Amino acid sequence: MTLQTVQLIGIDMERFQSLIGKAVAKVLQEHKELLNDSRNESGDKYLSRKEAAEFLRISETTLWNLDKTQVLPAKRLNGKVLYLKSDLLNFSKTNA
Repeated sequence: MTLQTVQLIGIDMERFQSLIGKAVAKVLQEHKELLNDSRNESGDKYLSRKEAAEFLRISETTLWNLDKTQVLPAKRLNGKVLYLKSDLLNFSKTNA
């Protein structure tokens, strides 16, 4: 995690609260979208990189390479790399 220093000069409390509120709302919206996506009708769910690699019986490095080459792209949320189980199933069927 990279730490950054922020200096707030010439900003009043109301503006500061507004900026913080917008940032929190953005993060909450991202989490809400991910939660809604993970509860779709097909019963699909997200797996972590480790879980996805185990599911496909490949190394995490191979999975990382598949993501970087867009063969099997992942979704990212707050630094977490996630894969849809349906994407993994489709990949395993076409690459069996």
